[in-house]
Amino acid sequence: MILNILTFIHIVLSLIAICAGTEVLFGLLAGKLAEKWTVFFFRFSLAASVAGLLLSVHHFSLTQWLAMASVYVSGAAILGWRKFHLAGAWRAICAFSTTIVLSLNILLLTTQAFEHVPVLRALAPTLSEPTFLASQLLEAAFFVALGVVAVRRFSDRQINSLGR
Repeated sequence: MILNILTFIHIVLSLIAICAGTEVLFGLLAGKLAEKWTVFFFRFSLAASVAGLLLSVHHFSLTQWLAMASVYVSGAAILGWRKFHLAGAWRAICAFSTTIVLSLNILLLTTQAFEHVPVLRALAPTLSEPTFLASQLLEAAFFVALGVVAVRRFSDRQINSLGR
């Protein structure tokens, strides 16, 4: 029962983080950093990751690996943004890391979908089937490409707040 509630909380937090992260990504692709959206994104992303880490007590699951990676990558982005003020290489690190955190949130949500949605569970009951692996690979490749574009566009412009 408690795991069902925690899974629900994890999914809701992930969806909120993904919505905010999408707004942040659009800003990065426009060469801007929307500070309020970015703070909102990282807060909900980290909360979703913590909830994801608490989901299994018996073994270390894929969800927990992705959640832990998200925490570390968030740390790099926040460090570049807040501590080093996007100076030098930290600007690119922040842009790429932010994109990767969004990607990890989506990968986490996809993993949860394959674990809990009956139709998807039938396609990949052990999460090692080609269907699941292909979806994860395609998502990762898409976001790495978006990350590269975000780095290029964000690095070319001055920091601007979108004011949203």
